[in-house]
Amino acid sequence: MKLSPEERKERIKEYTKRRYQNMTEEQKEELKENNRRRYQNMTEEQKEERKEHNKRRYQNMTEEQKEELKEYNKRYRQNMTEEQKERKREYNKRYRQNMTEEQKVDRREKRREYNKRRLQNMTEE
Repeated sequence: MKLSPEERKERIKEYTKRRYQNMTEEQKEELKENNRRRYQNMTEEQKEERKEHNKRRYQNMTEEQKEELKEYNKRYRQNMTEEQKERKREYNKRYRQNMTEEQKVDRREKRREYNKRRLQNMTEE
């Protein structure tokens, strides 16, 4: 019996979920560490490809999927330990310090545009 691409994706997703649930804490930590190392060893080109892929993936999501992702991220941030929050703050601090002036200006502009849209959406509701 041949599965459709959607069914295959769903099966793989379920398999991965079960596999992760059955892992011990040490195995989960090891997996995280391996992923961290793999990402650090990527070339800039590979990192760019990954960013582009994620951008396309998000654009192709339905509104329902985007909403699910937002909910998931919200729960994730709420459940972070203080240590994780501190690590994230440190990372963000280094990231901003290493930005070029052009990147900083670009980031400010994007942030302003985002805040404008957000304000308009809030006033419309």
